[in-house]
Amino acid sequence: MVGIVIAAHGQLASELLATAQLIIGEFASVTSCNLSHSLSPQAIEEELQQAIALVDQGEGVLVLADLIGGTPCTRSMALCRKAQLEVVTGVNLPMVLKAHSLRQNRTLRELAQQLVEAVRGSIRWVTESEAPRVSVAHGHATSS
Repeated sequence: MVGIVIAAHGQLASELLATAQLIIGEFASVTSCNLSHSLSPQAIEEELQQAIALVDQGEGVLVLADLIGGTPCTRSMALCRKAQLEVVTGVNLPMVLKAHSLRQNRTLRELAQQLVEAVRGSIRWVTESEAPRVSVAHGHATSS
């Protein structure tokens, strides 16, 4: 099974994992890596390496990072030369849940590709597309 590391600034990674586990229960080979701005790039890389080693079962590790170009992303990318990794950015709760459900019987690369395709639809402007519109005409509110 592909391992998963959630890597993000502050406490976001552990909070995403804890919330996902509230919804679906405990799951194996997933860990979080909270990264502080006070750590050196080398220390961050070492923390990421430890998290990767913890969940790697030989089929590779998917790193879900918060920001493209952010330290969790760039340090994970640097580790791609040392480990079998794929890095996907923009981590959110639907992504964590979907990654868990998709990882059975998929290669690391297939998981990354299918995850990105699957979670694109999780971001929607629901008030724009779902809610009735209220407009103000001549001092009176009307529904449209």
